[in-house]
Amino acid sequence: MTTLRRALVLAALAVLAALLAGLAVLDPFHLRHVQWFVAVTVLLTIVLLTAAPAVAVRLFALRVLVPVLGGILAVGWALTAWLAVGLDDPRSAVVEVVSGDRRLVVQEGQGFSIDPVFGVVLRAGAEGPFEQEVLVWRGDPEGAGPDEVAFRGSDEVEVRTGGCVLVSRVEPVTLSVDPVHRGSAGC
Repeated sequence: MTTLRRALVLAALAVLAALLAGLAVLDPFHLRHVQWFVAVTVLLTIVLLTAAPAVAVRLFALRVLVPVLGGILAVGWALTAWLAVGLDDPRSAVVEVVSGDRRLVVQEGQGFSIDPVFGVVLRAGAEGPFEQEVLVWRGDPEGAGPDEVAFRGSDEVEVRTGGCVLVSRVEPVTLSVDPVHRGSAGC
């Protein structure tokens, strides 16, 4: 395989990795661990975009300089992504309601507030890298958690808070929720 052909193959793979990174950023399937998919696909894109010109150039100085700069960029991205994923707030599950392979989970976490904030998320699929998670309801800081959560058939979920019954429709494949409720005032 010629040098130019290798560089073109690496460039094509870099474009494919960039498209996968874009898909991971859009997150149409609401993956619970999407931040890791974004981090890995962007890192792969950086590595492939570094390798393509490194293979193609003939000058020794550029063959050394391009991988060094790409390596610095890759390490910088990896550290940034690792720190950003580490800043993600782990929330503790308070209540979990199961229906088939779907789970409604009431979570208590801090968010970016001093006071605990309750939330309700819908999870689907087996625990692992392809588990889906989407927000259904987010409470107010200093507010109480929901009184009850339940499934209403196969495509609706219900959150009871105070005297309100908040119902959201769920798309079964992508797990899109409409509407996502916030707080308990004005219901």
